[in-house]
Amino acid sequence: MLTESRLLLVLLFSTACRVENPYTVNEYALEMTDPVMQVTPTTLDAGVICADAPHVETVYIANTGTDLLEIHDLNATGGWKVLNSATPVYIPVGEQVAISVQTATESGMLAITSNDPENPIQQVFLHGDADLSPTIEMSSEIQGDILHEVVELTAVVSDDHDDPTDLVVEWSAGSEGIFATSVPDENGVVSITWDPSYSNGQQTVRGAVLDSCDNRSEEDLSLCRQLHYVTQTLDFSTWHFEGSANWSSEYGWLELTPAEQGQVGTAFSTDQQVPAGHVEIEFQFYIGDGTGADGLSLTAMDVDRMTSFMGGEGCGLGYGAGSDCTVGPALPGWSIEVDTYFNLQQDPTPSDHVMFTFDGDVGRPAVWAELPEMEDTGWHTMRVLVEQPHVLVEIDGVPYIDQDIPGFYDFDAFVGFTAATGGDTNRQLIDSLVITEQLCGD
Repeated sequence: MLTESRLLLVLLFSTACRVENPYTVNEYALEMTDPVMQVTPTTLDAGVICADAPHVETVYIANTGTDLLEIHDLNATGGWKVLNSATPVYIPVGEQVAISVQTATESGMLAITSNDPENPIQQVFLHGDADLSPTIEMSSEIQGDILHEVVELTAVVSDDHDDPTDLVVEWSAGSEGIFATSVPDENGVVSITWDPSYSNGQQTVRGAVLDSCDNRSEEDLSLCRQLHYVTQTLDFSTWHFEGSANWSSEYGWLELTPAEQGQVGTAFSTDQQVPAGHVEIEFQFYIGDGTGADGLSLTAMDVDRMTSFMGGEGCGLGYGAGSDCTVGPALPGWSIEVDTYFNLQQDPTPSDHVMFTFDGDVGRPAVWAELPEMEDTGWHTMRVLVEQPHVLVEIDGVPYIDQDIPGFYDFDAFVGFTAATGGDTNRQLIDSLVITEQLCGD
């Protein structure tokens, strides 16, 4: 058994050992009262960003410790911007705050400094991709085409971010500006029908695609449209008639001569001046109902040198001179005649023929060719294409003149028709005139 003195010694030792324990517990408790900063997310990928329209992402800072968390500093790099950057920010235990960050189109870093003793500085990796411009590829099948009627324009578009159906395609042309807007299908294909009749000559048609960021890409097509007008109804205010020429409102054609002797008639369109060296003219003519004379001409008259609208009678066919069979005057410019009467010692052949002359000089044709019978065979179609110095003359689809003609020069011209009869007669008519200024070549 313990004696009384030994018992007292044991009690004193035990008490001294327990004195150490409260200090150890208190130190542990102090360690557990630190703030702890928890940041979410640690990597922020904002995806595709419109350069002119950045958006806002959110970073959350939570206090998972046991004491008040104090945020000392918020700093973003790479063009990113902290919108609520006023510090200090205090976050009680168990709560969190949201930090708004404005995106940028490059990589950056958000550094957060706090009183967290273990991790006083934490970083959030920031990343954004700049939205790329969409692409557009116009159909090249009509590149450089000469247009006559409406045309279908086609393009294929794509984008790095938007679906094709979220893109918009704008179509524009020259001074017309934007003439249509369309949306591609799911494959990025877009097409429209365009009527180019608003303008003539060289034209640039532009297709422009826009994405949701208003990024824009363009591609051009170079096209051309001839100056084209049709004369179906001759307006007495814009056509000049002389001699026997008249407009038949009953039949809708131009009558140059009736089937009577000694007639001369001319008719010229004065509302349009065309370049005589670059023009296409197509029309129908009728010669018949008489005894066989004399013929008609298509004439491009030089507006700067003209003095009248009437040329020589007889073999001058209303445009020519320079021969014993006509006294003139001659009309300046060029003429293509269809001659149906043989003037001895004047005409190159007793057959019907087509002949090209300069300045109405019927005695010195530049070129000629025999024709089949042109009288009493109904309506014939003549097509004349002039691309100086080359001249093409087709009648009923058959080329009779197709060659360069030396001495050709260009001038502004009134286009018209002349015809004459002599001792023999014919009714000579013109219909369905189409004049096309060759702004684009053939």
